[in-house]
Amino acid sequence: MAKEAKKCAFCGSSALTDVIDFGTVAVAGAFLKKEEFAKEKKYPLVIVFCTKCFAVQVRDHIDPKVLFKHDFYFSSAIKTLREHFIEYAGEITARFLPHPKKAVVVEFGSNDGVLLKPLADQGVGTVIGIDPAKNIVATVKDPRLTLVNDFFNVSVAQKLVKKHGKADLVCANNVYAHISDINGVTEAVTTMLKDDGVFIFEVHYLGKIIQDMQYDMMYHEHIYYYSLIALQNHLARHDMVIFDLKPIPIHGGSYRYYAAKKGSRHAQSISSRVGALRAQELALGYDTPALYAQFASRVAEKKQRLMTLLNALKKKGRTVVGYGASGRANTIIQYCGITDTHLDCMVDDAPAKQGMYTPGSHLQIRSSAALKEDKPDYILLFAWTFYNDIASKLGEFFDRGGRMIVPLPDVRVTMYPINPDDL
Repeated sequence: MAKEAKKCAFCGSSALTDVIDFGTVAVAGAFLKKEEFAKEKKYPLVIVFCTKCFAVQVRDHIDPKVLFKHDFYFSSAIKTLREHFIEYAGEITARFLPHPKKAVVVEFGSNDGVLLKPLADQGVGTVIGIDPAKNIVATVKDPRLTLVNDFFNVSVAQKLVKKHGKADLVCANNVYAHISDINGVTEAVTTMLKDDGVFIFEVHYLGKIIQDMQYDMMYHEHIYYYSLIALQNHLARHDMVIFDLKPIPIHGGSYRYYAAKKGSRHAQSISSRVGALRAQELALGYDTPALYAQFASRVAEKKQRLMTLLNALKKKGRTVVGYGASGRANTIIQYCGITDTHLDCMVDDAPAKQGMYTPGSHLQIRSSAALKEDKPDYILLFAWTFYNDIASKLGEFFDRGGRMIVPLPDVRVTMYPINPDDL
């Protein structure tokens, strides 16, 4: 059951204003079997803006045990992510860990160890991963890693501190937006962290969502959509400051933030990048409801354009399959009203999803072999932020004249090797 939040999850204010109402939809990551259709539950999905602390968030929170007990997202399955986290591990080790063998690094929301393993490769002495998804934690078989199958909270942090000591670094990647009790988890971070430790986290950037029309990032599991100003307000309530940040291309546009406790040596030297981004956000109106009203209007436009194209293709008898059965895909599918009359099936490279069905729309998920067997005319690329990775594997599809529909930031039809960013 969804719990409607009448107050801001960050500051407790009741000054919330609606941004987008996606309707009543199934949980985006809740892939299911055919026999589970009848028991499937749907929940309201409304995005709201707090006019007091400027946080953009999902109004109705679902029990995290429902959302994350079983996860079908394996980060290591994506080459771009593997390479990204190798770079990440190298950077933070070189910058913050002069004696890596003596260091303690904790990551919550560690998924299948895509960052933990490179940290161990860098020689970090104690590498701890915390993740609630049993099926994913069970796949990690590396004796160098300490794994905790649980949600990160103050109690877990206290147990880890007692056993391993406080952490030099606490990391959270593509997870800080997924936590219902955001204040409780942030308190756990400060509990876990040494006085001069660093909290490093990557989150999708609200600015990219607005600029590139990435409304597909909005679903129940993604409870928060962070601007810098909202993050600064939140962390200040926990006596922490952001002292540096770095834009990264992952997931269509994220930031890597570096935060530290007030009074620590890192907090004494704040990068000019922080002030520059803050000034930019305020100039663009990230603290005003008007910006989000404009965004909602443009999202409705994108929906209409995509459905006009899909309806035209089906009218001509063209076959279309979806590629990339992710939470992002399910937001587009459910919001736009895409059904099996528009798509013959979904294709995904993750074996755990194959044979399952998409939530709400109940599209069958098949392996990429479906492209050879069915020879579709078009692929609707839901995993559009990984366009080059995916398109480079589909030579046979393109050689026979297949075309790719890229739904965002604008609806476009492409033929590889053309990059949609160049069109």
